[in-house]
Amino acid sequence: MKSLLTHALFALAAVVSTGLATAQAPNGGAAGNAANGQAILVKQGCAACHGTDGQGGAGPRLAPNPPAAAALIKYVRKPLGAMPPYRNQLSDAQLTDIWAYLASIPAPPPVKDIPLLNQ
Repeated sequence: MKSLLTHALFALAAVVSTGLATAQAPNGGAAGNAANGQAILVKQGCAACHGTDGQGGAGPRLAPNPPAAAALIKYVRKPLGAMPPYRNQLSDAQLTDIWAYLASIPAPPPVKDIPLLNQ
C-alpha cells in the first residue's frame, strides 16, 4: 500500500511540475493534450478498469510507458477479451489526448531509492 501511495505522490509531483503540457508521440506523429486526456479517462469510465493514473486494476496497466498512440487507438476500436469496443464514443483526438496523459505519467522510482521500503 505504501508503494502505491509513494507512486501516486511521485506521479502527482511530476504532473504538477510538467503542468500536463501537450505531449508529442515518440514517433513524431500525433500529439495530444494530457490535461484533457486525464479528464476524458475519468469521464468516459476508463479509470474504473485501468485506474486514474493507468496503474491497472480490472483492466491492464497502461502507464507508465503506454503503447504507441496508434496502437492504443486501434485496440480501443477493436479490443480483445472483456473490454467493450469504443467505436464511436471517443474520437481519435480524444484517444490521443488519453494517450498523452498516460505518456506523461512517470515511472515510479526504483525500490532501492525509497527509504521506507528498504528498512
